[in-house]
Amino acid sequence: MHAKYSSTRDMLDDDGDTTISLHSQASIATHRRPGPQHTEQQVPSSAWRPAALTLLTLCLVLLTGLAALGLVFFQFYQLSITQQNNIAQKEERLGNLSQQLRSLQAQNSKLTETLQRVAEKLCRELYNKTGEHRCSPCPEKWKWHGNKCYQFYKESKDWQGCEYFCIAENSTMLKINTEEVLEFAMPQSYSEFFYSYWTGLSRNGSGKAWLWMDGAHYSSELFDIIIDFTSLRSRDCVTILNGKAFSKDCRELRRCACERPAAIVRPEWLY
Repeated sequence: MHAKYSSTRDMLDDDGDTTISLHSQASIATHRRPGPQHTEQQVPSSAWRPAALTLLTLCLVLLTGLAALGLVFFQFYQLSITQQNNIAQKEERLGNLSQQLRSLQAQNSKLTETLQRVAEKLCRELYNKTGEHRCSPCPEKWKWHGNKCYQFYKESKDWQGCEYFCIAENSTMLKINTEEVLEFAMPQSYSEFFYSYWTGLSRNGSGKAWLWMDGAHYSSELFDIIIDFTSLRSRDCVTILNGKAFSKDCRELRRCACERPAAIVRPEWLY
């Protein structure tokens, strides 16, 4: 009985060993033989590795390019700032130069005006002493007074004839509109032969206003016009004779008195 039990246990031991051995071998075989899932994971990894390297290379190239562009942009920005600063400095210098130029021009203008006044004053003194000087701003034989030149011609014409005559001489008929001109012109009218001079004063009929040729009104405060109301002829033009003014018929023959603006006295004319 005992021997039969021993034999049975030995058989079980043998079977257990066999079972363990089988499990061990299966386990080893399982670890050694790759399963289908592990094989599927390795195949994609090997296929994407070159693509990943290519993408990494492209990224590095792009980063390098961006860095280069950033450097260029920074340099361009620095250059732009430098140029703007240079332009601002040049504009500031130009503004200073312009201001200095305007200042010099103003000083030059003042010096020119001062020199002009001095030259005119000196020329008047020389002219008044000699009665005529080459520094005179008036044409030859014209009389210089104030800022005008005057000429009292000997030719006799009617009033309109004197108007045309003065225009031909680049002048206009005599106009007495200030006290200074009155004091100068009236002494020129003295004549022992009663040669009176036409002025530019006239009216458009009896009772109308007396007007100068430029349209300015006559001022009775300067001088009176002597009118002969007994005459039947129209007396609408004014002459001066022996320091007085008379209304005369515009068709009568009288001498012509003309005036024109004086030129600028040049300093070189004084020498």
